[in-house]
Amino acid sequence: MGMSTAGIVLAAGASQRMGHPKALLCGSDGVPLAARQADVLRRGGCAWVAVVVGAEAARVRAALPDGLATVDNPRWAQGRATSLQAGAGAFPTADGVLFLPVDAVGVKATTIEAVLAAAEAEPLHVWRPVHGGVTGHVLWVPRVREGELQRLPEDARVDEWAKPLAQELDVDDAAILRNINTPHDWAALMN
Repeated sequence: MGMSTAGIVLAAGASQRMGHPKALLCGSDGVPLAARQADVLRRGGCAWVAVVVGAEAARVRAALPDGLATVDNPRWAQGRATSLQAGAGAFPTADGVLFLPVDAVGVKATTIEAVLAAAEAEPLHVWRPVHGGVTGHVLWVPRVREGELQRLPEDARVDEWAKPLAQELDVDDAAILRNINTPHDWAALMN
């Protein structure tokens, strides 16, 4: 039967440097970035997929395809940890939760598959993919650690919490290191 993972696209932030919700950025095909990231999680093997929304939630939700679940984070402005807490809390029966920031553009479905396979083999660990010795932005948290995640302060650095707990998984996917923050970043990626 296997393990079930909830895949969460983190898209609640204000995207101040972008000047436009990152979740709504579209490539030439017109697909919003949040929907594209959700598709990567689905193709990678996540049993459930949702987008955490906060700033401009109604606008983001309206742009997403029918059937794509969203999780509201009314505390989004208080810190990124609140989005992970909201996402994990929305799927209480999942064996683990895989977080993918909306701005980690281009992560491969095969990378998600590899993280889930590692988690299936050793399900009590937090898992972080690594590329070229650098830790990426993707994070898998097992259900047994969710209580700790939920107790983090709103403004906690989740990376700092995860670092001593995480097992690293080498992947051939530089996109796990990507963090698109400005219109220039997006334009460079699209060219």
